[in-house]
Amino acid sequence: MDARKLYNSMPYTGMKKCARMILDSDKKCTDKELATMTDYEVCEKLLENYEVVSIGSGDITLVKKEDMKLYSSITRELSR
Repeated sequence: MDARKLYNSMPYTGMKKCARMILDSDKKCTDKELATMTDYEVCEKLLENYEVVSIGSGDITLVKKEDMKLYSSITRELSR
């Protein structure tokens, strides 16, 4: 997934705020950088370290890239 698709999948302000909080808690950028980033730039930065595994109505599930192997080994997908 690219940053544009992730950005377009975040219709709620709370989701964008949560994305910024994740970057802040992971210390992936300074407070000043985070304050001046656009929402699109936040999505780009988030995707440097996270993989989007699902997008639902009102929620997006992210997994750290280094944990994807573990995630894949413990989950199963149901599809039509």
